[in-house]
Amino acid sequence: MKNMRRILTVAVLVMVLGLTACGGSDKGGSSKTSSGGGYTFTSGSTKIEMSSDAAKVVDELGEADEYFESESCAFEGLDKVYTYPGFKLNTYPKDDKDYVLSVVFMDDTVSTDEGISIGSTKDEVTEAYGDASEESASKLVYEKGDTELVIGLSGDSVSSVEIGANVEK
Repeated sequence: MKNMRRILTVAVLVMVLGLTACGGSDKGGSSKTSSGGGYTFTSGSTKIEMSSDAAKVVDELGEADEYFESESCAFEGLDKVYTYPGFKLNTYPKDDKDYVLSVVFMDDTVSTDEGISIGSTKDEVTEAYGDASEESASKLVYEKGDTELVIGLSGDSVSSVEIGANVEK
């Protein structure tokens, strides 16, 4: 049953990533390869910057609990997902190299560098980050540099956290 749940979780993640990646963008330009002072995530002593060299990050984090790859529909090559305790690291290919696309929190054992985790309150998020650039009943979106922080809400409680790179093909 536990394996079936993991398979279902991976399948849903792949579907969401595929739909997100294939959505495209009407903006021209090229992929960013530095975070531009954006949001970061720290796991242990490893600071993860969006759009940074994924090989270096994966090397520092060590062996992932799970690994999945699929053909990218937005770039030439493979999108990769590394699962570590409490979070997933998603990458994208560009010029024969992989870059960090996003960090997605899986549970409340991890938190942002500003102390926000799944289960935090909306008030704690606002105190840590200020007013969101986009807000609805179900999410808060913050933009900083070439990154975006998306906080999912269930009522006044944080239900999901994703830190991602603003990447254009």
